[in-house]
Amino acid sequence: MRLLGALLLACTACSTPASPDSANSADTPKRTLPCVAGFTCTTLSVPLGVDDQTLELTVAAADNVDAPRGVLLMLTGGPGQPGVPLLPRVRQNIHPDVLREYRLVMFDQRGTGSTGINCTSLQTAIGGSDFLTAPAGTVEDCAQRIGPGIGHYGTPDTVEDIERLRQHLGVERLTLNGTSYGSFTAAQYGLKYPDRVASLVLDSVVPHKGFDPFGADLMAATGGVLKAACRQDPACTTDPVADLAWLVENGSVDGTELMESLSISSLNSVNPSLEGVPATLNAARDGDDARLKEFLQTVSSRRIRYDELSAGLHLATLCSDLRIPWTGGKTEALETAVRRLDPKRLYPYDLETARRQLIVDGCLRWPATRMSTYPDSDQLLPKTLILHGSNDLFCPVEWAEWEKAHARSAQLVVIPGSGHGVQRDPRGREAARTFLLG
Repeated sequence: MRLLGALLLACTACSTPASPDSANSADTPKRTLPCVAGFTCTTLSVPLGVDDQTLELTVAAADNVDAPRGVLLMLTGGPGQPGVPLLPRVRQNIHPDVLREYRLVMFDQRGTGSTGINCTSLQTAIGGSDFLTAPAGTVEDCAQRIGPGIGHYGTPDTVEDIERLRQHLGVERLTLNGTSYGSFTAAQYGLKYPDRVASLVLDSVVPHKGFDPFGADLMAATGGVLKAACRQDPACTTDPVADLAWLVENGSVDGTELMESLSISSLNSVNPSLEGVPATLNAARDGDDARLKEFLQTVSSRRIRYDELSAGLHLATLCSDLRIPWTGGKTEALETAVRRLDPKRLYPYDLETARRQLIVDGCLRWPATRMSTYPDSDQLLPKTLILHGSNDLFCPVEWAEWEKAHARSAQLVVIPGSGHGVQRDPRGREAARTFLLG
């Protein structure tokens, strides 16, 4: 669910007068901060959910308060990405016409940014990864570091933070645009507060229900993407899917390491066409693994800092959101779930890869805590645009198709050859412009 290049959480200016239904003063933005030109940055206090503790969320809002189409709230990926530090990059992925018509807003969701959760040992070991196995002790140390508030970093908590923000801004409805995990957050807000949503843009979709922590859909989709990459390269005369399966089966490479690097390659800002990857896999199978080792070392999110994507917040959210039955050390429940997996569905990966990845193994070691609760409805009511890249190895296209089937009024646009974070692709950016200004 994470995502390195995903769009960011957004928030609106603090100079707007509070609406009559605003929450108490604890929910009101305070302190003006240094900000990007054309934006005002402040802090928004929200209740943590433990005793009287509060969190200070940094907010950035464009100064065009009277934008004719209202507020466009950009939601970041992860979970764990901040919003405000990514504002300059995100703004480049939005068509200028949209920036004129909407008031762009971003915020650092709870647990992210410079004042977010910083679990040093866990962050050093896995950075911003979804897949890498965390070393012994790092998960447990992180949970202890977070303390009593550990169960209050779920997506429903962020949904309520967004609602407090809307109230403060004095607007009746928001337009939400989220990428990857941000699409999940946007959809959850749309499910709980459909009357307060003008429209939704869901980019590189994480389905709003039924997410599989083992990632079987993603593993199964890998083969199709690799075959497409080979077809696009005249020099590719091998079978990259068989090569990857052989490397995993023979222990030549850790399956979670390969999932990590292949997924990051599919980011639109990296290498969504996976150029050179089939040749690298084939060379490694033939005994020349120099390029593969370099690939695994350089295409990695291990070097991501906590203020870029918090590994601690990542686990705190996922282990609350996913209602995983083995959370809190219930090894028997995990092993039962693993035995039910179909190895053919995981190909070109294997059962060991599914068992060892971060969401699975990390949540086994995470303490049992308050679990996220969601709206009963599974149908999105607001008008929705779903954007997806055919080469996305974080979120398979099947997830976008599921989302469309569970939305009352949705358009699905799949961009051929594009990867994760479609609005970085000019074709995706234009599709969003057409939808938002149509």
